[in-house]
Amino acid sequence: MIDLHTHILPGVDDGATDLEMALAMGRFASEGGITTIAATPHFYEIPTWSLVKQKVEELQNEFRNAQIPVDIVPGAELLMDMGIMDMEARDIPTYGDQGKFCLIEFPLQQVPMYAEQVLFNLQTKGITPIIAHPERYGSVVENPNLALGWLRQGCLVQMNSGSILGRFGSAVKETAKIMLTSNMVQLVASDGHGSDRRRLNLPEAFDALVEIVGASRARELVETNPRSILNGDFQLKVEPVEYRKRRRSFFSRFA
Repeated sequence: MIDLHTHILPGVDDGATDLEMALAMGRFASEGGITTIAATPHFYEIPTWSLVKQKVEELQNEFRNAQIPVDIVPGAELLMDMGIMDMEARDIPTYGDQGKFCLIEFPLQQVPMYAEQVLFNLQTKGITPIIAHPERYGSVVENPNLALGWLRQGCLVQMNSGSILGRFGSAVKETAKIMLTSNMVQLVASDGHGSDRRRLNLPEAFDALVEIVGASRARELVETNPRSILNGDFQLKVEPVEYRKRRRSFFSRFA
């Protein structure tokens, strides 16, 4: 499996607190079958893209010394902000520094009015935005078809494995299921923050993912699609569809 959303870089944000924890996260990932991890620290917590890449290289060396067979690739989690539009393309964190795909998160409670403008600006720079964990956003819980709008704009969607496992509550879990069955998700990742709390639990969620979308589609979400993103040649295979809420019939209320 390939985990494209983790906070494994030690001491830079609210993820791994130190090198020991980062190594523990790596060992846990390896034991679960994860072969590649993208280090995606909160970009507002770390000053420059070049520093992120430097720290990824340092951690990869520590993994080699500790004989942890996991590859680490650089990335970052951008926070939706109008300041992104003023950034040069070369300064925007993209997976593997290829200038093709970036991870971006919104505030949990409200999607900013300028979000579409920022997403379009990234696209004009040749970068495809990947929306981080939209199933956790209050606006999407109320209306899952908001995610469909971003997909039709040309963005991709990353879902947290913890959402599938119910770690963020029943409403988020139900929204995750709706989005998965409506083909609104292109990759599932852990958003792991530590070796105990919010672990790299992608393998733990895989069985639940198979139950929802089947084995072939589940494998696409945790391996095939993430690999294509890292290779820079991802193409949408399954078209998303609009979610239509099922109405209960009058007689089913008394069943």
